[in-house]
Amino acid sequence: MEHLQVNDHCWHILLNINANEKKCEAKWQPIAEKLQRLGIRYELHRLTKPNDGIVTAKSLCENGIRHLVAAGGDGTLNEVVNGIFTSGVNTREVFLAVLPMGRGNDWIRTHHYPKTPDETIDIWLKGQFMQHDIGLVTSTTPDQGTDSRYFINIAGFGFDADVIYDVTYHPPHFFGFNVYTLSLLKTLLSHKPKDIQVSDNNGFTFSGKVFMVIAAICQYNGGGIREAKYAVPDDGLLDLIVVPKMSIPQVLFQLKNMHTGNHIDKIKAIQKIQTTDVQISSDQIFRAETEGELLKVGDYHIKLIPNALNVLTAVNVPPKTA
Repeated sequence: MEHLQVNDHCWHILLNINANEKKCEAKWQPIAEKLQRLGIRYELHRLTKPNDGIVTAKSLCENGIRHLVAAGGDGTLNEVVNGIFTSGVNTREVFLAVLPMGRGNDWIRTHHYPKTPDETIDIWLKGQFMQHDIGLVTSTTPDQGTDSRYFINIAGFGFDADVIYDVTYHPPHFFGFNVYTLSLLKTLLSHKPKDIQVSDNNGFTFSGKVFMVIAAICQYNGGGIREAKYAVPDDGLLDLIVVPKMSIPQVLFQLKNMHTGNHIDKIKAIQKIQTTDVQISSDQIFRAETEGELLKVGDYHIKLIPNALNVLTAVNVPPKTA
C-alpha cells in the first residue's frame, strides 16, 4: 500500500455523462461543490461517446498527467485503464481513483468502496493506494487479426460474454425491467455449453464442455455476483475458474451460492487454479468480455501484469470517526 497526499496534486476527472442512463451529469454538481470545499484541485473531462475514456486517458498520460479519476461505472473504469495502458507510459507512476456513478459498479465491491461518490471522496482523502494487478486478453482470429483489451476486474468467457452480447445487440425492451437481468434470463434459456480447450504456463490443461470460464483479478461481476470469492487484486495471480456444463435447473439451484461465491466450493466439478498466463481455444463461437466490453471471437491469450497500477482502495482503511 502507498499513502498519497491527495491535496498535493491536481486530479483529472473523466466523467462519463452517459453512464447510469445519463444520470451522471445531474449528480456532478454536488460532487464538484464538495471537492471545492475540501480544496481538492481537479480538471474535468466529460466523456460523451464510446471509447472517449480510452482516448482521453491516453492523451492525458502522454502529456505528463499521472493522477486520474474514473467517474462512471465499470465500463468507464475499463476505458480509462485501457487508455493508461496504451499510452506507453510507466503505468506504475499513475494513480487512479474511482467515483462510482454507474449502475453496476462491480469492481468497487472488492475494494469496499462506499456506494455513493460523496462517501467515496472521504475514502479518497485518506489516500490509500494499492499496486493493483491488471490483465490483458488478446483474441486472435485467422481472418481478422488480433484484438486486445486490458481489464482490472474480471474477463468472462462463455455465458458471461453471451449475456453482454445480447445486451449489446439484442437488448430486450420491457418498461420497468433491468435490461441486463432480462438478457441474463433470455441467454440462460438458450445457452448451450461449448467445447473448449484451456491450458496455462504451469501445465494445467482442460478439454470439454463448459458453461463459462472466468479469469479474475477481483471478485464480483454481473451486477453483484461473486464469481471469484478468493481473488486478491494485488497477489500477482489470476484466479482461473472453469465452470462445467450446467443445466438450467442446476444454474437456478446455485443462484444463491453464486451471489455469495460459495458455488466455487459447492460445485465439485468446478476447476480453479491460480496462474499468470492462459490460452483458451474452441472450434465453436466462444465469446469473451472484459468489464462489459466484447472482444472479437477467436482464440484467447490471457496474461497478468502484476502490481501494474496504483489504484485507490478502501480495504483496511480505518472507519470514519464521529
